[in-house]
Amino acid sequence: MAKEPACYEILMSGFPGRTLRGFLGWSTIILLKSDGGYSLFDTGASGDRPGLMNALGERGIGPRDIRSVILSHLHFDHMANAECFPEAEIVLHEREFNYAQDHINDDPALSRFQVEGLFRSPRLTLVSGELEVLPGVKMICTPGHSGGHVSLVLTVESKCIVLAQDAIKHRGEIETSEPSGAFEAKAARASLRRIVDMADVIVPGHDGPLLMSKGNIVAASTPSAEISLTLDGRRFVIGG
Repeated sequence: MAKEPACYEILMSGFPGRTLRGFLGWSTIILLKSDGGYSLFDTGASGDRPGLMNALGERGIGPRDIRSVILSHLHFDHMANAECFPEAEIVLHEREFNYAQDHINDDPALSRFQVEGLFRSPRLTLVSGELEVLPGVKMICTPGHSGGHVSLVLTVESKCIVLAQDAIKHRGEIETSEPSGAFEAKAARASLRRIVDMADVIVPGHDGPLLMSKGNIVAASTPSAEISLTLDGRRFVIGG
């Protein structure tokens, strides 16, 4: 029997929002389906938990149906809900494991309690190099945003899809060729250029999908978010 090609679906789209308090940290969460079953690429921040569970439930998928959770890196807005999937293998690149150990005190996006809890998990699997992490899905090393950041590459309908996560956070980084907030700027620029040169579609970590042609963005979705305030039992929309 022929194998079905790997496919992906964006469960929660990233949003590049900032306030005077800092960045919102609304990151992209991706559902992968392959011959190995269902997997997640990143799991968002703690506040994403209700939305993530609702998105899975709408597709008839329960937490125990997720066979693996692949983490692009260990920043709080990408890894906080890995604990919600009791049957899942948690896949992390060894370079990111080492980076987090070395920089837990100086990278403000690393949450010590969350990271140390993950490191104690018996379901954690460390991988090295670049490999087919799922059938039809290749993990590539895209360091710079963090020391061991990875992205995923798959082919859908003859198009090269790169699930970039924070190697390319949003379209502005492609337009300027300058990733913001990088741990190592030179490596981050090289990772960005590598992805742009290979991709027909880029899914960033904090933006909607970008359709590429010859290294240029030719079409982009419009990210949007509604913010509401509930007072005295009444709901007010305050942004969108």
